[in-house]
Amino acid sequence: MSNSAARARGVPERHRDHSRRLTAVGGSVSDHDLIELIRSELASRPTLSLVAGRVSHLLLAGQVDDDDPILDLIDPGNVLDEKTVMRDAVEYILSFPHLSAGEVAVKYRKTWANPSDALRKRAGQIIGLKQGRRYRYPEFQFSLPEDAIELIRRSNVALGAEDDPWGVASWWLSPNPAAAGRTSPVDLLEAGDLEQVATLVRAEVEDDIA
Repeated sequence: MSNSAARARGVPERHRDHSRRLTAVGGSVSDHDLIELIRSELASRPTLSLVAGRVSHLLLAGQVDDDDPILDLIDPGNVLDEKTVMRDAVEYILSFPHLSAGEVAVKYRKTWANPSDALRKRAGQIIGLKQGRRYRYPEFQFSLPEDAIELIRRSNVALGAEDDPWGVASWWLSPNPAAAGRTSPVDLLEAGDLEQVATLVRAEVEDDIA
């Protein structure tokens, strides 16, 4: 038995299928399909759980078109520098309004005894971005009408916000190539187009599990 055949015996069929898909399409594979294959592989391997969210975030942050606004923040000469990409992607996400747990409670009149604990218990539904020992919460999760907030909560769970909060925050706040006019999901929610956002979420989740 060849070495390659021996290795193949220990590889799950789903992983071999991914490899065949990449081999079959060769150089014609789209950036989107390649990224989704990598993210799917990482998510399926427990031994890579510590880096899966970080790598997914980098892949999402690096998926830009020529007219993407994030290019205004990234020096083209350093696009392949991981620290530069990560820093600039984080700065882009944090350029949007964020609140501390206490600010959420005060501004939106929540009656939690301990706002930090209350929000952390909702980690799957609410995106919390850790900075040092503290968390910042993108404000759009609290400022929109109730029907939009309910959609956000469900979508955060479906998109995996608990395991990859930075990646999911990037998805909400970045221009979406599948949306009309490359509109971001948050902008669509602010315009009242919940149906299109729900469609984008379904497409994203289906890509992840395909």
